[in-house]
Amino acid sequence: MPVLTYIRNGAAILALVLAAVPVQLSAQDSPQRLSPSEARSFALGLLQQGETQAARALALGLLRKDSRDYIALMVLAEAERSLGRPTQAKFAARRAWRSTEVEKERFAAAFMMSGILKAEEKYSQAQLWLRRAGTATDEPRYEAAARKEYRRVQAANPWSLSFNFSLAPTSNVNGGPNDNTYTIGDLVFVDPTAVPLSGVEVGTMLNITHRLKPAEWGRVSFGLRYDERRYMLSSAAKRAVPTASGSDYAFTALDVHMRIDFASKKERARTTAEIGLSQAWQAGERIATGQRLRLSRGFASERLTFASYGISLQDQTRHDSALRSNTTYTVDGFALHQLSNDSMLRYGAALSKVDSASSDMAHTAATLSLAYLPAAPLLGAQASFSGALQLREYDRLRYGSTLRRDQKLSLTANFVFEQIDYMGFSPSLTLNATRNISNKTLFDTQELGLSLGIKSTF
Repeated sequence: MPVLTYIRNGAAILALVLAAVPVQLSAQDSPQRLSPSEARSFALGLLQQGETQAARALALGLLRKDSRDYIALMVLAEAERSLGRPTQAKFAARRAWRSTEVEKERFAAAFMMSGILKAEEKYSQAQLWLRRAGTATDEPRYEAAARKEYRRVQAANPWSLSFNFSLAPTSNVNGGPNDNTYTIGDLVFVDPTAVPLSGVEVGTMLNITHRLKPAEWGRVSFGLRYDERRYMLSSAAKRAVPTASGSDYAFTALDVHMRIDFASKKERARTTAEIGLSQAWQAGERIATGQRLRLSRGFASERLTFASYGISLQDQTRHDSALRSNTTYTVDGFALHQLSNDSMLRYGAALSKVDSASSDMAHTAATLSLAYLPAAPLLGAQASFSGALQLREYDRLRYGSTLRRDQKLSLTANFVFEQIDYMGFSPSLTLNATRNISNKTLFDTQELGLSLGIKSTF
């Protein structure tokens, strides 16, 4: 019984098991009178011998004397589970969880509860109890066991739910340029409202995925993503542009998609096709509707931990300005490589072409990216560092006699403080810096940001 393995791992219970009566005892050989301690040990021994009914009867006798007897509740839970009575088993396991403040005992009760729920195919509830198990104790081997089992249940669960909440002070809410003047010929124009506005971004993201049962050829899944960002402008921003409001930049996006993964039995590879629909709103008004199609292939090899390449097509209809409607064609790829110290290195590249009637939208872009994920904690946190360089050239003249060319550099450092943990969630800190260098000053921008969030560590 795998659950009993974890029951016995508790120090107090282990002592009782070691002191238990010899294994050859059976229900018929049991003495007429047992002390509570002997009865608990005897009940555990009966469970080990498969004498489930006798163990259940003995546990019920103990509970009549003390309804909060932890070992009796755990024996009863395992007995009821073995007898095919999950409702009674869950009741006993939940009572066991509430009856003790001992870390290892709470871990065992939560772990057992998750196992009962998993057998009922109530995977989401089982995942919740595994999070409770991981939080119940600070001992690494128990936390590792909870995480390992969580991944197993997660793989079996057709439903997947993830969310992220962040609070991010930023120096440039509106993407304003460093210089709000631009020149066309001999004429110089000044836009007094085109300045960077500092403030705070409050972000919420929710992802829901449902996977159908796998077939020999692969698997189909459906997903929904909700992304919401709200802004509060700083006092300095309000003084710079009194008419501006944080609600002017509020953004909401909703995306639904269907994904088909084609598995390969002969090689460690998969081919994926995805189709998606999206809607976007800004300042409460719908601004865009999109459709996208993507084909990709991922594989593992002796030299690479994982690699992927793909092509995508995205068509966007703009409702705020029909002229800005566009179609984007992209080719991209990345590789993940494990270093000798178990750290990970990720490098990628992408080439995209945007077709649009708008000279502000139509362009060609090339992007290079690099990320480093250290194996060892840094400053007490799991860290990752990434950078990306994008070169863009716009198709048509608009601002002067030369084409617009941009060079955009983005740097990000992310820290997840796993030592601060509640139910498998830990605080995160993200630092980011973005600099867009353009030969047209109106588009020369920079942004510094800091984001505080909560991330799942399971």
